[in-house]
Amino acid sequence: MNLKYNMEDFLKMYYFDHNIPMYIYADHTFDTCVPQQTSLTFPPQKYVDILISKSDRISYCATTYGIYFGCLRLDFDITKYLIIGPVSNVPYSKDTLLNMYRDYVISNENKDEFHDFLKKIPHITKVSLISKLMFLNYCIYEEVKNPSDFLLGNFSPKTLSPEIVQMNYDKKENYVYNKSYVIEEAILKLVRTGNVEGFHSLQFNNDNFHIGVTSNNAIRQLKNNIIINTTLCTRAAIDGGLEYDTAYELSDHFIQLAEQTDNPDILYEILGKTSYTFAEKVAQAQTPFSTDERLQKAIRYIQQNTNQHITVGDVARYTGFSKSYFSAYFKENLGFTVSDFILRCKLEEGRRLLQFTNKPISTISTFLCFSSQSHFQTAFKKQFGMTPNEYRRKRS
Repeated sequence: MNLKYNMEDFLKMYYFDHNIPMYIYADHTFDTCVPQQTSLTFPPQKYVDILISKSDRISYCATTYGIYFGCLRLDFDITKYLIIGPVSNVPYSKDTLLNMYRDYVISNENKDEFHDFLKKIPHITKVSLISKLMFLNYCIYEEVKNPSDFLLGNFSPKTLSPEIVQMNYDKKENYVYNKSYVIEEAILKLVRTGNVEGFHSLQFNNDNFHIGVTSNNAIRQLKNNIIINTTLCTRAAIDGGLEYDTAYELSDHFIQLAEQTDNPDILYEILGKTSYTFAEKVAQAQTPFSTDERLQKAIRYIQQNTNQHITVGDVARYTGFSKSYFSAYFKENLGFTVSDFILRCKLEEGRRLLQFTNKPISTISTFLCFSSQSHFQTAFKKQFGMTPNEYRRKRS
């Protein structure tokens, strides 16, 4: 190979387009990187060793918590390795960050620098990572590769009869649809339960998720996939307790974003973020998170007393604050009022009673201290998009 340009300059120009960090290693030793950075953010050595040990020119590896690194072997006079990453197809959760702190050996005083480093890296899928490696491979070696070479294995057409081709096709088609259904159910369950952490252990990418052909145009197909996925996630989120209006506002947001662009990278990013964001909102709706022990005490008190006629003043006294100070402090830190949260908890309890008991709606309304059955029904419909009777019939 005879490069007509400086490799480091080429990588700098390429970085401007995709913003994924790149590192060159000579054997197992660091050589240079783009962008310039301290050793704090160099790939953990154990992943470098795994990638360099692979025999293929293009390779990748995944951490146990769902982060990917890719590698392209550079056959110069001295063999070098171009490593890119880390990348993830979903935002980093607290558990993922804790794992990364351990892998990268990040101390408390270096966390801000590490977070700034991660914020600049776009969220992409494994397939997108491999596509970028294939492009780099083509630029350097003028060698055309296909993602299936790395994801599905290699097949020689000369050895395949028409019968075997059809048999393999049927097997793959059934596998794709069956696996896709399982993955779809798994994703919707994560959304419904607000299980944000579950997305990092789910093996989800464009190869094993199949919605079906809805257009003969690739961009339109991708947009349709986003619309279908968003619709499913909206209903799952409402089932999980997300307020009806909030769920549909989020749905409109993602669909409008998709319709405003024809850039496939942005569309894949939207597709990857949709389910995760809905799950995040469901988790926030179920139990607000705060590191403030006084707010956690207030939250637990409200959740444990849904069958009592509790007021903002009651909660403030329980936590040792004045009513006015506590109301402002609660809203400032959690983003909603104490009264809204009291109502939300009562409605969540009402929803569970409707689903798992045969108690009359009037009894449930009285148990939860609503002023009337009508008040309960109106509030329930506003929160969940259906009346208590409709909800019970749907769950029966």
